[in-house]
Amino acid sequence: MATVNRAAFQVQLQGYPIANRDATVKLVNEATGAVVERKPFLDGSLTVRDLDPGYYQLQVAHPNLVNLIENRRVRLFPQPAPTFIPVPIRPELFRDTPIRDIPDADLGPIQSTAAAVKEQLRPISAKGPGEAIRAADWNSLVDAVSDLAQTVLELTKLVAPQGHDHPEIAEKIDEVQGNIRRFSEAFGKSLVELRREIETEDLDRTVRNVLDLGAATPEVRERVTTRLGELRAAAQTDTPNFTQKLANTGSLYLTTINELAQAQGAEADNFRANPEVVKLAGLAQTYYTAGTQTRPESELNVYMQSTRAAGGTKLKNIIGG
Repeated sequence: MATVNRAAFQVQLQGYPIANRDATVKLVNEATGAVVERKPFLDGSLTVRDLDPGYYQLQVAHPNLVNLIENRRVRLFPQPAPTFIPVPIRPELFRDTPIRDIPDADLGPIQSTAAAVKEQLRPISAKGPGEAIRAADWNSLVDAVSDLAQTVLELTKLVAPQGHDHPEIAEKIDEVQGNIRRFSEAFGKSLVELRREIETEDLDRTVRNVLDLGAATPEVRERVTTRLGELRAAAQTDTPNFTQKLANTGSLYLTTINELAQAQGAEADNFRANPEVVKLAGLAQTYYTAGTQTRPESELNVYMQSTRAAGGTKLKNIIGG
């Protein structure tokens, strides 16, 4: 009784490599109705062995498409070499259709090929000592080893993929960075404006106390309060503009303290030793020495220095006043 030779298909998807990893190849034997469904490798190749020769219905599907990529009748010839079936994939089929995002390391083809190799070698795995090894057995072994080698090669690509970009992740990172940057800028601006309000309010209370202690004339009071009003009006301007006005205010207040001290006559030293005068002199000197700042963080450092010069009592002075 003649034996029927088994044969193999070599299916190759070509034309649109991006679609290879999600495509599914189905072979339906027209005579027996047997169905074989496999997924190709990332390069689009798929070898299906141990099939009965004859006619098959070849169907190639993709989850992003409603219709089949390929649906035609093919013939499997009873020959040692696999029957080659090219399957062209037209890129326009996927136009405006996003490719489904799945893990790159899809081991489905590896597992199915390894299982097929195992089943292929099962008939010759029980050879006994002295039993002849036929040419068909040897060819089956060679085919199995070849398929297994190709599977291992594909596995090395999957578990050690080459570097690639993830644009969707990059866009999300850019979005998050933009949100953080905008929050930081808004928070930093609010913090600077808050410190300016604290600084000017504390300065106003301290100046008024010093003017009262020195019995300042209306002209001196007008000059000092006008400068302070200009400083308050600039509270929402940029750092260089505000710190320049702050430095000029410090210079004016140092001059004012000297004028008030001279007006005290013999009590000048006692006037200079008064805690309120010492505090105002320390604040004014800090502002004048710091000068114009160009960065908000540098401006905040100036306020830290002025707080130390004031003995750390700014909020207490504002709330208590």
